[in-house]
Amino acid sequence: MIAKISVMENLGGALGYNFKKVEKEKASILLAQGLYQNKEETYTMTEVFADMQAVIPEKCRTKKMVFHCSLNPHPDDKLSDETLTQIAKEYMEALGYGKQPYIVFKHNDIAREHIHIVSLRVDNRGQKINDKFEKRRSKKITDTLEKRFGLIPSSKVRDNVETETPKVDIDRGNIKEQVANVTRMVLKHYKFCSLGELNAILSRYHLAVEEVKTEFRRKKYDGLVYVPTDDKGDKVGTPIHASDIGRGVGYTAVQNRMQKSKQNVKPLIPTVRNKVLKTMRTSPNTEKELQQRLEEQGLRVFIRKNESGRIYGITFIDDKAGIALNGSRLGKGYAANVFNGYFSNPAHNPFLDETLYGNPSVRLEQSATVQPLQSNAEEGDNLIDELIEDMADGFFLPTGNDDWKEAVWQRKLHRQSKVSLKRRKR
Repeated sequence: MIAKISVMENLGGALGYNFKKVEKEKASILLAQGLYQNKEETYTMTEVFADMQAVIPEKCRTKKMVFHCSLNPHPDDKLSDETLTQIAKEYMEALGYGKQPYIVFKHNDIAREHIHIVSLRVDNRGQKINDKFEKRRSKKITDTLEKRFGLIPSSKVRDNVETETPKVDIDRGNIKEQVANVTRMVLKHYKFCSLGELNAILSRYHLAVEEVKTEFRRKKYDGLVYVPTDDKGDKVGTPIHASDIGRGVGYTAVQNRMQKSKQNVKPLIPTVRNKVLKTMRTSPNTEKELQQRLEEQGLRVFIRKNESGRIYGITFIDDKAGIALNGSRLGKGYAANVFNGYFSNPAHNPFLDETLYGNPSVRLEQSATVQPLQSNAEEGDNLIDELIEDMADGFFLPTGNDDWKEAVWQRKLHRQSKVSLKRRKR
């Protein structure tokens, strides 16, 4: 069982996040300690908020007064509501919050049921509950509870918790901490070679990253900002600079991660390419069908379109393997313009052409040799496609008019000339 503790200022945000789940029938209330229950024997957001707010003295020095914790058992731990309630009670008592008002919610919106606890970090005298070595003490408590209730050890739970990190929700409050949790998990778990691929991963968590360039005392600096988004990918919050989050999520860290990933993803490309090829040979008629059939193969797809509806970027994500690959990285035959052409005319499926994509019965372990449209000359073209996708996605800003098109063309000619020289030497 994994305990994830958050401290925050916004009591309404912490309670609102959980009560919204209750309203949508994605959560239920297991226990309310020291809180008022109305005549209907239920608890409402307004009443619980008022009860907790009344405990806090007017003059309280502690700024972050809210305690929010999630307790995450292993998916194979099938626990009754009574057992989860008892675990919550013993956990809060051992951590020093037993006499505090708190409310326990059971979330069932994902495969792994887990509980959230909201309480206060100050008592009615305004004194802060002892939080010295709190996370270390929490780990000892969960270890004890695992043995007492016969739970699967926390070492087997962590991977599931990392891949089920909650989406950023601006209504929940403490946005900076939410963004920090998502970015640190993503940079630790995933491999990506461009900001476009990183953004494809972050979109799942309602977050986007943008590159910013500044100048201070005639010296240029590169940086990153993280921006909360909604379901459609539109920005809904104030950008947070990477330096405000902490080490490990800034420009240098992301660049280093991309450089290391370029080598690490190479052995994984054939497997992802094979899954995409198998899926496209089923001739999905719509983007939604493509998404559903790729999910059956264990892949997610992130499609980027311009205002006219043209597909200019496509990224395939394997969450289990922790990898995101732009289509052009799989081969020129998988670039965004190929999918744009296909969905414009699904009757013509280029992926059924064996002269380009190989024998459909090829085995997965042999797929490393099946690299459609992957000649040396075309390898340079793939890099051009990636560059164009990134430009269209806003990560490279044109210096004026169509200069960037000329730069792309020159790079393409330069690579092709190198290929020609190599062939002559042979």
